Amino acid sequence: MRYVFILLWVGISWPGVTQQVFNRVFTFEHPVNYHENMIVHNDTIVGYGITFESAPPYRQCLFVARFDSNGAFLDRRLICDPLGGAFTMAINWSEIVVTSDGGYALTASAFDRHDGLFVKLRNDLSIEFVQEYLDTVNFVEFYNAVIELPDGYLLGGYVQTPNYLIEPFLRRVDKQGNTSWFSYYGEYELRDVFTCNYRINDTLIVFAGSHRPPPGTEAEHSPWVALINLDGEIVKEWRPHPSEVPIGGILNILPAGSDSWFIRGNNVVGEGPQYKYEPYFAILDTNFQVKTWRPYDVPRSYLNYLWDIEPTSDGSFIAAGQVNALDPNNEPAQVYGWLYKVSPGLDSLWSQRMIPPQIGTQGGYLGGVGVLSSGNMVAGGYAPLGNNVYGWLVKFTPDGCVDTILCNSVPVWEAEELELREQPARVYPNPTAGRFFVELPEGSNPVRVQVLAPDGRVVLEQTLAASAELDGTALSRGLYYCRVLYPEGQQLIAKLMISR
Repeated sequence: MRYVFILLWVGISWPGVTQQVFNRVFTFEHPVNYHENMIVHNDTIVGYGITFESAPPYRQCLFVARFDSNGAFLDRRLICDPLGGAFTMAINWSEIVVTSDGGYALTASAFDRHDGLFVKLRNDLSIEFVQEYLDTVNFVEFYNAVIELPDGYLLGGYVQTPNYLIEPFLRRVDKQGNTSWFSYYGEYELRDVFTCNYRINDTLIVFAGSHRPPPGTEAEHSPWVALINLDGEIVKEWRPHPSEVPIGGILNILPAGSDSWFIRGNNVVGEGPQYKYEPYFAILDTNFQVKTWRPYDVPRSYLNYLWDIEPTSDGSFIAAGQVNALDPNNEPAQVYGWLYKVSPGLDSLWSQRMIPPQIGTQGGYLGGVGVLSSGNMVAGGYAPLGNNVYGWLVKFTPDGCVDTILCNSVPVWEAEELELREQPARVYPNPTAGRFFVELPEGSNPVRVQVLAPDGRVVLEQTLAASAELDGTALSRGLYYCRVLYPEGQQLIAKLMISR
């Protein structure tokens, strides 16, 4: 069995202790390693994503790999569909947690059948069970939360309903994944979603996300917080009108002391295909009223995103995600991995843009972050290079140092007075019922657009001289990849979900 590591190793000595940090990419015998989520447990780094089998029938499988705190590979597990379909997950709708028996619980999707999955692994990564929850009513079912209970688990997610909107749900299951109860939340005619959760005690869990206000309201979405008991009943709820609050949808909720909640979220600026995100941090009191808030000092863009955030040992918060180049024509990467540390008072402590070693202009994405017992931190994600996708791990000090032995600190992020250039291409809507739009900047050179099946086959191809709608209604439901090839040799690869 062949394992290949492409790595860059940097050692740093700090007073009283030697701290080893690194920036490395890895692959196994698989050409595609989408490690989109990551956790740290007892100084073991656990990456979670998707890959393809290295031999026929080349199925798309879930992929869990473990590394020690120095980034050395320990073991791995592929979880494949016994029916021959594609198992899949993504940064924004999957979860992996450590269970009380030392194993792991994770959520995913059987994409060919559009059903949600709940997978339980033992401590040695062997499969304890895979539960698939059949849904014959909704288009697609996503799971983005798993909480262990004394007698089972609480799974949270959302569905794309027959009216093409989004509705959240909770499913309580026993220790074998069998359903005890299932409950929808929100309003069917509006786009509502739970995106994050936190277990308060043995009887209450807080779920947070966003709700879309009634038609005619300017705001795209507003915050939504609900305290829910283990019977699925909402005990307390905060669902304000957009005119009442300065913040939009919530993406993370964590305690900030005994009387406050730390919030990470996004305000949506603009409408339709021209929308952009304004990421923000906020502090809420125990009644979920906004005490203070501030946007990040970063240009607005739909590509600037922090995907994960964790508390640090010094009381601050460390976040990981992605940020696009201010000048993609002259910078070394189109998209950078992004590390951001913020204080409990919402002060920006430092910000770091990262690119994986030996990867080229496409850059990379960081989808998870964790804290080691040494105080050092690690972030993980993936980096595309041509038709290959590599896993990516970055270990860094509390001051954000990772790439130079002379580094003692990283400057606080300061907003740059630069006009953000238009992105080279954009593909939407996603998910789509079949037809989708490829948006190109005015004056672009002709590009070649390909839609690839999970096994790499080109199932749709067209050359575009300008923005245009493509017809994918002949494609079966499921996950595809849309590749935009530029005459200069660059390419953009994005997941495309056909939900019809």
